[in-house]
Amino acid sequence: IPSAEPVSAGNIESAGAEETPQPSRFQIFMRKALTWLAVVVVAFLGGFITFYFSLYQPKVDELNQAQTTLAETQDEVAQLEAQLASVSAQRDALETADEYRHLLSILADTYAARLALVEENTAAAKSAFSDTDETLDVIIDVIQDFDAKLAESLPQRLNLIRTNIDGNLENAIADCDLLIKDLRDIEKALYQ
Repeated sequence: IPSAEPVSAGNIESAGAEETPQPSRFQIFMRKALTWLAVVVVAFLGGFITFYFSLYQPKVDELNQAQTTLAETQDEVAQLEAQLASVSAQRDALETADEYRHLLSILADTYAARLALVEENTAAAKSAFSDTDETLDVIIDVIQDFDAKLAESLPQRLNLIRTNIDGNLENAIADCDLLIKDLRDIEKALYQ
């Protein structure tokens, strides 16, 4: 039987110390490497989190704000384009009405001149055509688009009427009738 020694605290420690072997150099190196690796990983994660909240997230917020602003601006552009289309349509209608007004003005001048010629009032007939050339110049392009030959003949017919006012009233009246017919044809084709 082995000798019985009393078990004391010192004996337990020395017995436990003998049982745990000393770590090898490789194990010590691995422990230090794992510790440093953990420090590096924690530092990396800390940097990543800092980057995310200080740089990335604000840029994402700016991008979202820019996209919202872009969407609002696109809506505004769409509304403005609709308004522009409406204004353009109104402008076109106004131009058409103004062209029609000029045509009716020439027609009224021609009727007034014809009436004056029937009454043999040559001064009134000349006066009726006093502004007709300027009015015709305003709408000659519209008439040109409708009928090029007619656009060329209207100023000639107007000059022929003026020439015949002082000479042959019957020819002047006949030319007024032809001018009225041409103007009515334009009116029917373009404005009715």
